[in-house]
Amino acid sequence: MKILLVDDHRLIRDAIRSYMDDDGGYEVVGEASHGQEAIRALEDTEVDVVLMDINMPIMDGLECTKEIKSRWPHIKVLTLSMMSDNLHIKQMMGAGASGYVLKNCTEKELKKAIDTVFEGDTYYSADVTEIVMANLVVDMPLTEREKEVLELIIKEHTNNEIADKLFISNRTVDAHKRNLLEKTGSKNVAGLVMFAIHNQVFEDL
Repeated sequence: MKILLVDDHRLIRDAIRSYMDDDGGYEVVGEASHGQEAIRALEDTEVDVVLMDINMPIMDGLECTKEIKSRWPHIKVLTLSMMSDNLHIKQMMGAGASGYVLKNCTEKELKKAIDTVFEGDTYYSADVTEIVMANLVVDMPLTEREKEVLELIIKEHTNNEIADKLFISNRTVDAHKRNLLEKTGSKNVAGLVMFAIHNQVFEDL
């Protein structure tokens, strides 16, 4: 898996490269300290996944992600940032990033996130999911029970755990899940988070 590192801090790039070099499944094929360097690198290098910081000089991660998805839509962008506010998460997802991970993540989670977006799915760290949920204004056409189930699903509770918490049967949980996916047009849990982001159902935004 060919990876491009985009971060204005060399220490971060060196640390990530050491993670990747220790694993034969990943190859860091380039580094960039800002968005313009990243674009130039992509013009000459085959890349599968771009690890993208946000706050960088000259061209930031948001503008760079938009440019990448416009010119190379097949390339996956995974946000790796210290920015943990809802606005930046929403903006990067809207720009086309396939996932969002905070820099306090473990090496294991980072590799899991890379693998997930490479396979075509979306990935959000647990912290990011919590941030999204905390800012979610549940004004979708859902019943109160569906809202409760939605929150527990996105917080990664199992069907059994949801049934126990809400004092309902597993069959009822399944029914609520089907309704949620149908009402939001989502295919999976990641789709429910994306629905919340892309439909801008957030406070003060």
